[in-house]
Amino acid sequence: MQKVVPPRLLVPYLAGRRTVVSGYVYRVEDCARLTTPALLFAALDLGFEGSELTDTTSELYLMRWYARDADNYVVPYGPHMGGDWNDVPPFAGNGFTTSREHMVPQFHTAPMPIPAGAEIVRVTSGDESLFARYDGLGWRRAA
Repeated sequence: MQKVVPPRLLVPYLAGRRTVVSGYVYRVEDCARLTTPALLFAALDLGFEGSELTDTTSELYLMRWYARDADNYVVPYGPHMGGDWNDVPPFAGNGFTTSREHMVPQFHTAPMPIPAGAEIVRVTSGDESLFARYDGLGWRRAA
């Protein structure tokens, strides 16, 4: 699974002041073709009201981890799809992001501890690199 780490949360995560993952998350394999910040911005609805990100953001940080317990992840279906989820736009309620160009399944997780082995990767135009790895106690920056 993966989640975009908002810029304001990167330091709190790395410093150990934020120790949970929550909110909208995506399977890594569903985002494999999204290799630049611009593509991720468009496909994952990152331009919502109040977002710190723009379509010209030059780098994004993604937290990635192995999903070990499928019960932690639910598809956020709205009432029009037989579910009971309600959220503000860009929430679509159909199990996918609202992107018209990219079909990306969307999941939601309640706050859960960061799994040991999680990684934060830095994505820039044309490059992705390991930024830090969580060893179960804290984040270790990549060499």
